[in-house]
Parts: sequence; C-alpha cells; structure tokens
Amino acid sequence: MEAETLSSLIEDLEDSLDDLEEKLDLLGGSTGEKAAKLPLLDRAKVFVLATYAIESLIFSFIKLHGTDAREHPVYVELTRVKQYYEKLGEVESTDHQRSRASLDKEAAARFIKHDLAANKGR
Repeated sequence: MEAETLSSLIEDLEDSLDDLEEKLDLLGGSTGEKAAKLPLLDRAKVFVLATYAIESLIFSFIKLHGTDAREHPVYVELTRVKQYYEKLGEVESTDHQRSRASLDKEAAARFIKHDLAANKGR
C-alpha cells in the first residue's frame, strides 16, 4: 500500500472514531439507569440488544482472527441471546393481541348497550 493511501485511511478511521465518541457521549450514563425508566418489556429489549451487540462484536473479533467462530463458546451464547430476543417478540405480539381483544370486548359491550336501548323504545 502506498503511504498516501495508508495515511488517508488512518485519517478516515480517526474521523470515524471521533464521530463514534461524540454519539456515545450523547448517550451518557449507564444503560441500567436509562433502562430503569422504561416499561418492563422495553427494558428487557434494551438489555437483550446490548448483550447481542457485545456478543456480536466478540464473534466478529474471533472470526477476524482466523478462528472458527462457530466452534467457539461465544457462538452458543450468541444463539441463546437470539432466542431470548425471539421470545420477547412473541411476548410483544401476545400483548398486542390481548390489547386488541380487550378493545373488541368494549366494542361488543357498546353494541349490546345500544341495541338494548333501541329495544326499550319499541
């Protein structure tokens, strides 16, 4: 590689790292402090996604160093975290269905009430 190309790549890397540091500073504080203010399901998502991000970085690091990452214990952990995220998705869809069902019950109650009121006038 030419020296000019290499120095250009290093400058780009430094700029990217500076941008990343700025964005991380905006987050500020610990994840736990911020997550404590969230509802339970959202808090679980934050922790699972943070764990997944860390495990993915470790997996990538191992793979970049030429080791078979699928044979490493971190791959098992990464798979486990993916399963947790899928479970959270199932819980979220179940909650959505429950809330929709309760809305349907309310609508049915209104229909019955109005129908009964209409029968009184007859």
